[in-house]
Amino acid sequence: MARIDYVTCLNEMYQSQGFPVYKWSQFDTSPWTPFEKPLKKTCLSLVSSSGVFQEDQKPFDPWAANDLSFREIPKDTPFDRLRLNHNYFDHRDAVKDLNCIFPLERLQDLEDEGHIGEFAPTTLTLGMGRLYKRTALTTETVPRMVEILKAQDTDAVLLVAA
Repeated sequence: MARIDYVTCLNEMYQSQGFPVYKWSQFDTSPWTPFEKPLKKTCLSLVSSSGVFQEDQKPFDPWAANDLSFREIPKDTPFDRLRLNHNYFDHRDAVKDLNCIFPLERLQDLEDEGHIGEFAPTTLTLGMGRLYKRTALTTETVPRMVEILKAQDTDAVLLVAA
């Protein structure tokens, strides 16, 4: 199978729809540090760009550009109260099992079985897509999300990109 140049294909697709060339972020350094805390003592939070929201919350606009909003969802929310509104990935598997993009049940299993110390009480979801305001994301949205994560004593985050 031939290699697919994802960035080139994506740029060509969006430019054919009238969007400007996307300026991909490039980083010369990384803030990552080794995680040394045992998972059995870790409070793990979930952040997903799946566009999942609770039925009583405002849905994500699947056609929006620069939607910097996110939703807070309690970890004990039943799946039948969750909805999916996102246009930028194939939903077939998510419709069969929402855990593949929003693994509430699997993370609760890890907590129940003692593999992680705690699954944080509140999860965060975004409806990412056509986000051109990266500066606003890093200076507005992410700091608000970090406040929530810190308030629940999060040690690590599982980021599920949809």
